[in-house]
Amino acid sequence: MKRNLLSISLSLLLLLSLSSCTEPPSVTAGLTEESDTQATVSSVILKQTEDRGQEYLDRFIFFGESTTYHLKNRGVLSGGTDTKQVWGPDNGTVNLDTAIRSLRIRYPETGEYLTVGEALRRKKPAYLLLCFGLNGAVQKVRQGEAYYKDCYRLLLDEVRAASPDTKILLQACYPVSANMDMSRYTCTVDELNGYIRTINGWTLELAEEYGIRYLDTAALLADSDGFLRSEYQNGDGHHLTTAAYEAVLHYIRTHGYQ
Repeated sequence: MKRNLLSISLSLLLLLSLSSCTEPPSVTAGLTEESDTQATVSSVILKQTEDRGQEYLDRFIFFGESTTYHLKNRGVLSGGTDTKQVWGPDNGTVNLDTAIRSLRIRYPETGEYLTVGEALRRKKPAYLLLCFGLNGAVQKVRQGEAYYKDCYRLLLDEVRAASPDTKILLQACYPVSANMDMSRYTCTVDELNGYIRTINGWTLELAEEYGIRYLDTAALLADSDGFLRSEYQNGDGHHLTTAAYEAVLHYIRTHGYQ
């Protein structure tokens, strides 16, 4: 009798052990500090809203690389090619580096050369959209996350000091097309898009760090393979057509600041 009871007990223990191995974990069991952080990060990404209209868009200042400056060249903003909403130096592009605060832009209101901080103290825009990621992408990724973020922090701190009420939006850098001329790069097109995705991830983390908003426009213009869609580039693999900018501006209007 004792031997039978022992056998039954051992069988029950074995069944319980098997059950605990195969039973899926509860939802709360998988919640870690890291997944908690990811949920917080995602909250800074602007979600779809009603169309905020042209008046909303007219309250923006745009500052970034040539793919941002060409909003002016394509004439898609109020004022056309004479718009005063796009800031940049005479060469139309910006490299996000340690000298970003001393960079002088041509202030479109007066034609003066001012730093971004000086321009912000004058303009006090409602919204400032910043977009970086392609210029020096290979070097920045190889220099590391800390370098890129430190350069961006210099700019963000300057913006907040100069115009504390301005709402800041960080925009994802666009991917490049499969026909991108890679002669001046030390990587393939696939690798370059990978570097851009890495930088976009760092930019998203900065948005979370500063409690500002992130516009996830990278996928908007991408094809199924992650390249910039051929109909949205002007032939050089990364500069955009008028139709591409119109799609981006519609995205901004329908993903309003919240």
